[in-house]
Amino acid sequence: MGMDSDTLFFAAGICATALALTMLSVWLQNRMDRFLMGWMLGMVLLGCGAVIYSTVPFHIETLTAFGFLLQTLGFVAVYVAARVFVGKRIKWAATIALAAGLSLPVVILILAGLNGLGTAIYNLVAAVLIMMTARLYWNARREAPVSIFAITTLYVLTALSFLLCGGVLLQARSWTLDAQPNSWAENVNAIMALAGITGIGALSLGLNQSRAARRHRIEARTDPLTGILNRRALFDSLALDHLQPADAVVIFDLDNFKSINDRFGHNAGDRILCQFALELRSNLCRGDLAARIGGEEFVMVIRQANVPSAISMAERIRSSFKAQPVQTGSGPINCTASAGIAIVLASDEGFDSVFLRADAALYRAKNNGRDRVMTELQVVA
Repeated sequence: MGMDSDTLFFAAGICATALALTMLSVWLQNRMDRFLMGWMLGMVLLGCGAVIYSTVPFHIETLTAFGFLLQTLGFVAVYVAARVFVGKRIKWAATIALAAGLSLPVVILILAGLNGLGTAIYNLVAAVLIMMTARLYWNARREAPVSIFAITTLYVLTALSFLLCGGVLLQARSWTLDAQPNSWAENVNAIMALAGITGIGALSLGLNQSRAARRHRIEARTDPLTGILNRRALFDSLALDHLQPADAVVIFDLDNFKSINDRFGHNAGDRILCQFALELRSNLCRGDLAARIGGEEFVMVIRQANVPSAISMAERIRSSFKAQPVQTGSGPINCTASAGIAIVLASDEGFDSVFLRADAALYRAKNNGRDRVMTELQVVA
């Protein structure tokens, strides 16, 4: 068998099926990546449809129509997977209507004996679906510009090859065919189908792996309960972006937190921790940092803050947290927090020395009755 378009379409079908198995193995290792399921389904449908198209005699209309139906649904599944990948919501009613509206005309025309016209319409439908998928990736190119540019380019070239096939059939007015279309456009389309499946598949898997690695890095730096930085991330961030003179380090500690946990349970305690972290996040400015460094202790780094502004920030957080009872299953709980502030001096050798001074200020705030902000110089509240 020579390397004609049917051979290339058959090879593309086998590649699509093999790629589906690869994606299944990747998904089994990390089931958070739901878009892989859509891609896998799309590849199975496209692969089976391509094999049917390249091996079944064209005059067997039911199998021909079935092959085109599988391929159309496969392109819809790939489009849906792309929407999931870029974070867009799936409207299932609209998706089902789209699949039916695009596949039924092709099937009906082929079963009615107009297999040439049905094939032309299928090629145009495939081109539209592929371009819609390309547009989704292009709009998300900021995530990985080089990879997504390559993916988008392959999608667009593949869509153009389908458009050429449909255009050639329509121009020739080939409404009824005795065999699969055989033209230069079909050869181009077969080559692009094979290149597109392998190229897009490899790039998509690489993009998914880089996204998973980035997600793992974020998880390693994030406190899983509150969503703010953890202790390690705070120290790593300050190692890269050193403290400067006039930066402020504020240590917060929730008052009587252990007794709250003992009395109301750990679920209530967790809600309180999350509420306080929300207060910190809502007061962050550009360049500031907030972290939970352990238990009920939090740290905030305020860039270029003089003593009055650092006190004002800490006091605003303390008073806002106190004024908002935390809603729990045991009812609302009023909580308070104490804070210690230290301002970075030119003589400081690093974060540790500033942290120790802020911790000493926090210790004095606790000893002076809690629910207050204290610097190295004065008490507020």
